[in-house]
Amino acid sequence: MQEFFSISLIITQHLNRSLGTRAGVSLSKVSKYKRGLALEENTHILLSDLGGSMGIDQDFSQPRNPAITCMNYMQYDFGVFNHQDLSNVSKLRRALSFSNFPWMNCNVAHPMTKEPFFGEPYQMFTINGMKLVVVSGYGGDFIPEEGDRDPTLHISGLGSSVKRWLRYIYDSVDPDYVIVCISDWDGETAAVHEDMEGVGMLITGSPGPEADGGETDGADAGGDDAGSAAGVVLSPRISASKYETYNVPEDGRVPMYHHHHNSQVMHVSLNFKTRTTTYEYLGHSVARIDQEVSQLSEDYNLLDLVHYHL
Repeated sequence: MQEFFSISLIITQHLNRSLGTRAGVSLSKVSKYKRGLALEENTHILLSDLGGSMGIDQDFSQPRNPAITCMNYMQYDFGVFNHQDLSNVSKLRRALSFSNFPWMNCNVAHPMTKEPFFGEPYQMFTINGMKLVVVSGYGGDFIPEEGDRDPTLHISGLGSSVKRWLRYIYDSVDPDYVIVCISDWDGETAAVHEDMEGVGMLITGSPGPEADGGETDGADAGGDDAGSAAGVVLSPRISASKYETYNVPEDGRVPMYHHHHNSQVMHVSLNFKTRTTTYEYLGHSVARIDQEVSQLSEDYNLLDLVHYHL
């Protein structure tokens, strides 16, 4: 067991089935980035998606979703839905039948039973003996498909759903560290940040460029938007264009980071120390890595795999 270790949480979103052989960020280049991180000592990688990468809202007639094929190859650890993924529930369910990793949401429920409709609301990862739990939620709306008189899904209240599952997790799992990931940030989602007892970090996703007010780059934010010295980002932006290290917030607020639409890839590195019976949180760093990833070469094994299945 390692005394000091790090967890690298790589988060993608809004890739819209960008597989490779294109400028900018693609799943192929993210795969190359992950392989580079795997060479670092005492680093454990979690690869995840905050929605909008499967291209569910795009026209596509093939039975196998190519983004899911890529994500399986890259060994994604979990995914969270956003409004684009829920735009066609039947197409989404077909795509998920090929997924080797869980897609989670605590408040996307069955309309009759109110139980989670897709898989589980949370996932536990045992890393270096430490129990890390990720809870996910959906912060957007659900518009039933045209002509659908009996909606397939029911969107429960986000705040109450998160709190209910957090209580259940602490009663049944007793985690060492908890991360909450929420897709489709909006004004109502902001209230959830005020009541995050037992949570180590809150990460939210962007609903898209229209809701974000266009392609504004959050790196230019200043003043209060840039966050406090304790590392609490009060604005729904990541203020760092490169890594900045943060420690435990002095005011007791849960650190919150918003995965802005411009930032299709985010890297959060969490540092821990193993104690006799517990694990000590030492701090974390956060970065938008679009520019770094876009400059990488392609993962041609991934591209060959996709072309084989299409």
